[in-house]
Amino acid sequence: MASRRICLWLVIMIITQSVGEDMRSVRMSLMRRQKFSCATPSCLPFANMITSAIMKCQMACLAQIYCRAASFQQSTSNCDLFTDMSNEVVNMATDPDITSMIVIAGTRSPPEPTTTTSTTTSTTTTTTITTTTTTSTTTTTTTTTTTTTTTTTTTTTTTTTTTTTTTTTTTTTTTTVCPSSQSSWSQTATTIFGSQTGTSGSSLSLLNDPVGMYYDQPNDMLIVADYGNKRILKVSLINPPSAATIIAGGNGAGCNMNQFQAAVGVALDSSGGLYVTDQTCNRVVRFPSGSTSATSGTLIGNITGGNLISINALTGDLYIASYVNNSIYKFVGGSGSPVVAAGGNGAGSALNQLNTPFGVYYDYLYTSSLYVADNGNCRIIKFPLGSTSSTNGAVVAGGNSAGSGANQLNAPQSVLVDSSGAIYIADGSNNRIQRWLQGATSGTTIAGSGTSGTAANQLNNPIVALIDKYGNLLVLERGNNRIQLFNLTAC
Repeated sequence: MASRRICLWLVIMIITQSVGEDMRSVRMSLMRRQKFSCATPSCLPFANMITSAIMKCQMACLAQIYCRAASFQQSTSNCDLFTDMSNEVVNMATDPDITSMIVIAGTRSPPEPTTTTSTTTSTTTTTTITTTTTTSTTTTTTTTTTTTTTTTTTTTTTTTTTTTTTTTTTTTTTTTVCPSSQSSWSQTATTIFGSQTGTSGSSLSLLNDPVGMYYDQPNDMLIVADYGNKRILKVSLINPPSAATIIAGGNGAGCNMNQFQAAVGVALDSSGGLYVTDQTCNRVVRFPSGSTSATSGTLIGNITGGNLISINALTGDLYIASYVNNSIYKFVGGSGSPVVAAGGNGAGSALNQLNTPFGVYYDYLYTSSLYVADNGNCRIIKFPLGSTSSTNGAVVAGGNSAGSGANQLNAPQSVLVDSSGAIYIADGSNNRIQRWLQGATSGTTIAGSGTSGTAANQLNNPIVALIDKYGNLLVLERGNNRIQLFNLTAC
């Protein structure tokens, strides 16, 4: 046991020495694939070091009272520390190997170490030194818009009568959020996958009419339904590849269990199992964790005109939008016969009706409610826990006819809800991403210019909008065959 503790101390010692002088709590905005490109002397780093991971680079900045920014180069593990760089955000250059970080809020205070020394005498005359060090690093992320890092170091030294030296170090990591109303994102995006100019293709670096996208937060991965190429791709956000990996399909068009005709919705369950809706084969298929193009899936059930998927990670319940039946179907526990969870009363605009629903999101963390992107009614409608075909929903965004006004939507494709109740909408035909704060009667545009195009500030039929664990906005564009990343700039 003593040797294990000493080894652990050796691993973590550099962290303890770096932050043992103080306690500091900060919020840092992470900008993937961006580097500081200014040329003035004030832009030069005041310190440079090699760190094994981006978290260690963050902690190195945390330990320096003058550090207000940092950049980490993945290939070399090089970590640069800067003083105030807040004015240089406009001078960022694209570099797929670098992540830059800006401190956007912080406090620093001296620690209050406690030292207790006592001596006792026994039948043997020896000396014991026991040192206990606890380092707790908290990096909390939920579905909103900031990363908060807190580091606390406490050292207690006790002297007694033995000849043993024991050191214990504990490190923990968790996440936090920043208020949605204070969040903002860069208005120009970086293309992290697909063609920057919107070109489609069948190579593993291109997309062809992509429809569904799911964010695998623990692994920092994107799962993409590449509709036109009849395959499901996995794209890493940690080390963005020039080519993705096929995790299902890719064997030509068909309804065999290793094929797709029209893959649309994708989601992962708590064990890493992949669910896919095939719109033309009218089915829902599950593939095991670690699947490849050679893997055959298992039929979960038949849904006519299935669109996007949402999973309740606590229960395994699976929700699927059917644009043909104007319904939201629920597979209890991810299997069995589907039941109607919303709609199913014909196409219409009544509060118990839907009209070609496309996206669905079950908020199991905060509201236990079902949100539907009711495409044909140009609205987002919310249904309570346990809803059925007879349940009336409540319109929480749009519903004021098709249009581009702040209180309108035009063919909303998908919906996402964060911890504050704010709603994020891929407003497809308006070529923008809208955010509606909880209880708001209108939304604000957080990405897209409202006109279709391939420029870095434009979108073309955005179909899914997600937020990663750093608060950055990820948008899948069906019309441009690409995935865009809008960096979080303020919280």
